[in-house]
Amino acid sequence: MGSPVLLLRLEGPLQSWGGRSRWDVRDTQPEPTKSGVIGLLGCAMGLERGDSRLEELDRGLRFGVRVEAPGRVLEDYQTVTDFLPTAAREYKHSGVKTSKSLQKLREDPTVEPSTIISPRYYLEDASFLVALETQHHLGPSLAEIAEAVQSPRWTLFLGRKSCVPTRPVFDAYTAQYEGLEDALHKHPWSWLGRDAVLRRIKPERLVAYLEQEDGPYRRQDAFRVNPLRQYGFVAMRRISVQGVI
Repeated sequence: MGSPVLLLRLEGPLQSWGGRSRWDVRDTQPEPTKSGVIGLLGCAMGLERGDSRLEELDRGLRFGVRVEAPGRVLEDYQTVTDFLPTAAREYKHSGVKTSKSLQKLREDPTVEPSTIISPRYYLEDASFLVALETQHHLGPSLAEIAEAVQSPRWTLFLGRKSCVPTRPVFDAYTAQYEGLEDALHKHPWSWLGRDAVLRRIKPERLVAYLEQEDGPYRRQDAFRVNPLRQYGFVAMRRISVQGVI
């Protein structure tokens, strides 16, 4: 018997795991970020965005992700404004600060409201296996986190709220592997996407990324609670996986 590992399947028509998505351009990374997965666990446990326990989860869990199917990057053209017209001929807005364009529109209804072009990027028809194990003391146990994912308090989504999973996110909570890396090597491959179903595609080799202190890859996706939504760095190691079919 090895150490317990929580395994998640992240699969759906669209996913989006932003790395620098604080301004107009909303990017996606080619695989799920640790901060995004911590946010998913937070939804399952009912934790608000600014809750310090999210950062405790990030520090307490070791993260790995295996690419079951890389998918394709899709760009969506979007425009954004911070107010909307209502049936009462008024305008609905955030209430925090009325924009200058809305003030001008109220003064002169003939003015064309300004919008911002905001490209959004998604992964289309991708699939990932995420593995988590305890690396430092946690408030909740890994078993309690696994239970929350199976009965989430809030809706789970794949990076953005519009990206819903097409299969249960929870895959397994098991001690049958020696640890996180062993699970990434040995856990069966499973993808229910279109190409896999129609063509019975079974890859000979898979790519995975594993959190490791001396790893050569550094990604800025460690969850940190702060008003600017700036993240810390995670050191990762890339591994090649065979024999998981």
